[in-house]
Order: sequence, then structure tokens, then C-alpha cells
Amino acid sequence: MAYTVESQTNTPANQLRDALDKAERLVVQVSGQNVEELLLLLDQIEQRFDQLSNDGIDLRPEEVRWQSLLNRLDSKPERIVSAAAGGLAELRRRHPPADSFWWQLDGIVVDRRKRAIKRGVITLGGLVIAVALMLWGINFFFPPDPQAVAMVEATNQIDRLTAEQRWDEALTVVQQARQQLPDEPELAVWEAVLYERLGNAEGAAAALEEAKALFGENPVQLWITLGNDRMMVGDLDGADAAAQQAAALAPDEPMVTFLQGGIAEARGDIPRAIELFQKTSDLAGDDNAQLNVIARVRMGNLLQRPDAFTSPAATPTASPTPTP
Repeated sequence: MAYTVESQTNTPANQLRDALDKAERLVVQVSGQNVEELLLLLDQIEQRFDQLSNDGIDLRPEEVRWQSLLNRLDSKPERIVSAAAGGLAELRRRHPPADSFWWQLDGIVVDRRKRAIKRGVITLGGLVIAVALMLWGINFFFPPDPQAVAMVEATNQIDRLTAEQRWDEALTVVQQARQQLPDEPELAVWEAVLYERLGNAEGAAAALEEAKALFGENPVQLWITLGNDRMMVGDLDGADAAAQQAAALAPDEPMVTFLQGGIAEARGDIPRAIELFQKTSDLAGDDNAQLNVIARVRMGNLLQRPDAFTSPAATPTASPTPTP
């Protein structure tokens, strides 16, 4: 009996989830002591996705977490570069081939700084350059925000509770986290989605309006986040409505197409899902190599299914969601 429990606990899928948990903790507390461990762990997670791609395991929640983790790295590469203290080149030499983008964050930082400086020179001249450099210095040397740790912990609890359909408890976690992190737009979106699950249309509408204000000039990301969260709680109609809103604003955004592919797969329309994952890969290209890889893995899994080229006779629906 003990062996059975251990073997179930240490399945490859659970090992992947444990690795994601550890990476999510390290990325908000990265330092010179653990930056090498984090980079190697990211390599291991990427390899585990490749290894599990042929096993028919549903890894959609893990893929969402993985993409969120990669987006965090891409949006704030300075944290890794600062922790490595200029030693990323040495780390690449010690761990070849080191060809994933997280090993190249020093080059990304340099490139982004060059472009920022160039824009500053063209627009506002030397004064703007001085201000930009000052702000860059603050961002570069400022330690990781401890509130990010609270965000990761809240997200992990929300993922677990929604997977178990414990909507009330998940909503409590979200509302408690929002008291500590009132400016986190992802929490506002989760509050709206969980209110929808509980049938509280008024609460959902209010939370969604707050989310729109928090996302500000990035409405596409609002609808992508809303679509992903609705899909995670099984509301495919609501996810599709959000995806349509995002597609109307950014028809060539690969994350929008990826969301639509996930919805098609969940509805059992495998040919359509394959088409959308292929389109995602084409749109992502080299600009978003990680999404490109994930889309191709999802497409490869679907191509092995016996119904890969058979459209469903009818599309199943989820519980209704008010049109956003």
C-alpha cells in the first residue's frame, strides 16, 4: 500500500507541478544564491513538458502556469540579470547548450535599454534620457517586491480550489488577497469569474469593471486573462465571449489564438483546435518561442487522436455567462 501511494504521488505530472511550484517561488525571490538553480529548473520544466506531450495527459492548467511564469520572466528580465551580477555568460558556458530565452536575458535587457534610450533621444532629448536612466537604475537595483510572494501564494490556492470546484472558498482567498494587493488586475478578474460561477451577476459586473480600470491601456490582456480563467472553471461559452472580444482588438495576437484553440479542444472540436494551434505557432514565430513550442506540442498531441479530423456533430455548452 505504501508503494502504491508513493508511486501515485511521484507521477511525472505531479513532478511537473512540484517543479512549477518551486519555480514560482524562486522567481519572486531570486538572488545570487539561487539564480543558477532557477535557470536549471526552468530547463527541467521545459523538458518535462516535452516528455509528457505523448502521454495524453491534460496539462492545460500547467501550461497556463508555465506561460504565466515565462511572461513574468520576459516582463522583468532585470531581476534575473541583477541576481546573476553579470555572470549569465559564465552560467551559459557551464550549462550548454543554454539556448532557451531565460539564459539570454542579459542580451534582452541590453537590447531593451538601447531602444528605450533611442526613443528618449528622439522625443524629449537629454532631460528625458536622464530621467529614464534614473528610473532604470531604480528598477534594476530595487529588490523583488515581497508582495509578489503573496500573489504567488494566492494564485496557487485559487488554482487548487477552482480545480476542486470550491467556488466560495476560492472567492474568499481572492478577496483576502485583494485587500493586501488591491492593484493586481488578475485578482479582480478572478473575483469576477468566481462571482459568475456563484450566480452573482451584480458582483461579477462590478469586479469586471474594476479589472478593466486596472488593466488600463491593455484591454487585450484583460480579455485573454478573463477567457483563460473562465475556461479553467469550465465556462466555455464565457471563455469564447472573452476570446471574441480580444480577437476584435488584436486579431493577430498569438495568445488570443492560443486561447481560442484551447476552447475548441475543450468543446471537442479537434480539427478546429489543431488549426488554431498551428496558427498560434505561425503567429508566435521566433518572437514568442516558448508559446510557439507549447502550441506545437498541443497540436502534436491532438494529431495523434483518432478524432483528429472529425468535427463534432454538436458543440457542448457550459453554464451561461453574461456577455461581457
